[in-house]
Amino acid sequence: MKDEGYRAYSAGSGEEGLRLLHSESVDLVILDINLPGMDGLKVCDSIKETMQIPVIFLSARDQDSDVISGLETGADDYIRKPFNHRELILRVKKLLRYTGNGIHESTIRTGRLRIRTDREEVYFDKEEIKLTPMEYKLLEVLGRKLDWVISWQILLKEAWGYEDWEGGREIVKVNIRRLRVKIEPDPSQPVYLLTERGRGYKLATVE
Repeated sequence: MKDEGYRAYSAGSGEEGLRLLHSESVDLVILDINLPGMDGLKVCDSIKETMQIPVIFLSARDQDSDVISGLETGADDYIRKPFNHRELILRVKKLLRYTGNGIHESTIRTGRLRIRTDREEVYFDKEEIKLTPMEYKLLEVLGRKLDWVISWQILLKEAWGYEDWEGGREIVKVNIRRLRVKIEPDPSQPVYLLTERGRGYKLATVE
């Protein structure tokens, strides 16, 4: 990490890591699962409850069930040991680029659209777009994973916190349609908020 120009901190336990997060400005956490004291899954859960910091699990626990457990706690990525250090660097850079943490920005930008996450405001050029709280949350979830296709199930869970999927597809679809009316120059020909048939939705990078 230092060779790539990053400032790196290390912690020998989950509890020490959480204390470090409250005393230093940290943009991303690389976390093992097998830790003395509080394990990595509990640490990740604690991070995600109180902070908006991306987390990558880097663990020798390589079963599919381990990966699923890690991602279900809110981790943004999971890398199995042994690992290629260049792959780790590339994934770190990708996450920092998508979250904006790498350059300490609180604004997600694509084309003429800006999402001010510190103020929960959205602008098209200099004009503020009035969104409902749930429309904003949905757009922010998509914006934090710019260009990633996100399924309606994950959007429902992350934006609404729903675990019950009954009627969830329609909830997401209706709010996507409302967002297009508000943020797209031509909602019938969207360029920002795109549908990937059978996969989900994404907020696209627009030059």
